[in-house]
Parts: sequence; structure tokens; C-alpha cells
Amino acid sequence: MRIASKEDVERIVNTWGFLPFFMGDVPGFSLAEMTPAELWFPEDDTSDNGVWDWKSDIILQADCAYGKFYCGRACFVSMDCFPDLVNCRRAAVKLTTQEQRLLDVLKVNHSMLSGELKKLCGYVKPRAPRSGNRISRIAEKQAGHPARRASAGKQGKTEGFETALTHLQMGGFVVSAAFEYKYDREGKRYGWGMARYATPEDFFGPERLHVDRSPEDSYDRLQRAIARIPLRFTPGQVRRLILG
Repeated sequence: MRIASKEDVERIVNTWGFLPFFMGDVPGFSLAEMTPAELWFPEDDTSDNGVWDWKSDIILQADCAYGKFYCGRACFVSMDCFPDLVNCRRAAVKLTTQEQRLLDVLKVNHSMLSGELKKLCGYVKPRAPRSGNRISRIAEKQAGHPARRASAGKQGKTEGFETALTHLQMGGFVVSAAFEYKYDREGKRYGWGMARYATPEDFFGPERLHVDRSPEDSYDRLQRAIARIPLRFTPGQVRRLILG
């Protein structure tokens, strides 16, 4: 199957129920494998990054969820499947204190850019003052200055933020709501899109996530949906798609 437009992506997401962004262990089961190279970075429009820029439109137009739902990697999931996926995932996940803190902050603020969430939860370290001269900087380095040790600790915590945010998405607690860009003084866009995150309840409404099924029944329903995808899945691949 070949993708030539955003509308093709929307159609596949709503027909298959799932569409990973990148190639995985199921041949042919990704947006990357179905989209020609010229659509990733169009040469005729520097403000358009092709497929990279489709994500926000697809999330809204296809009425689907997008986030790191498949083995810690990005995946579109239709709203026919997503409530059951949430039902299965949340039943199997126990959040750490760190993850619960991020989730609580996101719930209070309803939606946040990644950098905002990171800063508000204390992961962004303040800029350290520079030492007065080169000799003192060398001495601090050799002595293992407390500022250096604190900096190393903060760096480790920054890595923890990405891990925690991925776990929240894999658990069905967080989705990507949009991708936003920066603009220069002339109004020209630059850089990559920044992810805006929200809880599924805030993004879709709690009523759309409710299912009158047990997690086991949701698993069976998702299994039947995956069986209709015209690709070959092993039992292990089906399980990973449903439970992560």
C-alpha cells in the first residue's frame, strides 16, 4: 500500500486501527514504509517538512490518538480502538512517583508543551554562574566541586523526564495533542515542531474513553481488529501492539 497524502494516512488509520510512524518488526506496518522519500522533505517549499508536518492535521482530521504507544515509539491509533487500548494499558501499568507527578501537573494545566512540562516539574536546571578565573575553574573540576556534582544529578534527571513521559504515553495516560512551531521576526517558521501534550480525557473528553468492557474483553476486541489488518502478525507482535 502506498501513501501519497494526509488523506491516505487518515484512511489507513481508521481502517486498520493502528499505524506506527516508523518501521518496526512487522514488515509494511508503518507510515515510513508506505510513503515515498520525496514526501518527507519536499524540495519546493522550505516551510513544509512533508510527512513530518502532517501529524497535527492527521490527529484532528482523522480523529485519532497519536503518541508513543507502540514499543515506546510513535503510533496513530483510531478512536475505534484507542478507548480499548487505554482500558488494557491502564489496567496493566503502575505509575512511579515521578510519572504521577508529571501526570498531575499536566492534568492541572490541561495541555502543555514538552519544555513547559519539563520546566514546571523541575527538570530544567538553572544556569550555573561562571567561575571568576581559569585557575579556579580547573581547581573546581579537579576537586569535584558541588556545583559539578549537582549538575550531573540534574542531567540524569533530565533523561528521566523523557523516560517518564514515554511510560505515560505507553500506559495510555498522555497523548500528543499538536505540534507547534517557532517563527522569526519576519514570520518565517524555523526548527522542528514542538509536541504539545494532554491527557486523553482533556483532549477527547472522558465520555469518549469510557468502555463497558473488562480489560480482557478490550484485549479480545483489539485482537479481532488487528486480525483484519492485511499484514501478517505473530502472536507476540499482536501482544506487543496491544500491551506495549
